[in-house]
Amino acid sequence: MRTLMLSLAAPVILAACATSETQEDRPRGVERYADDPRLGEEVSSICFASTIDGFGETTRDTVVVRDGRDHFLIEVFGACTPLNDAMRIGMDATGSCLRKHDALIVSDSISDFAETTPFSKQRCLVNGIYAWDPEAKAEESEEESGEEDAES
Repeated sequence: MRTLMLSLAAPVILAACATSETQEDRPRGVERYADDPRLGEEVSSICFASTIDGFGETTRDTVVVRDGRDHFLIEVFGACTPLNDAMRIGMDATGSCLRKHDALIVSDSISDFAETTPFSKQRCLVNGIYAWDPEAKAEESEEESGEEDAES
């Protein structure tokens, strides 16, 4: 019986080791965007945080939010489990500006009644806020195609 249990547990243990090595090699947070032309300078705050009207490009530790015409990449401390599949995001800020060490309240369900696990809502502390230019890649592509046309 003991041999049977060990033989069944061995593949699970080996699989866990294999997946943790690949995740450690992957850059986290804002480091993931180090060479991305959309990433701008770090900013100290997003004022009038209640006017944030959209979000997207979520990962376990970053999210891009839209405040009118301005876009910001927000990095959170560690992993914020529901952020990757976020359906709702709220701001828990001191005053009217969201700053480092304030929090995002993240839920991966549409309503409070639909929450099925205790981990579907989480309070995630802000580690950094960066300017984000969603058009930067498009501009870079246009510049490259313009240079190619000039060379022809």
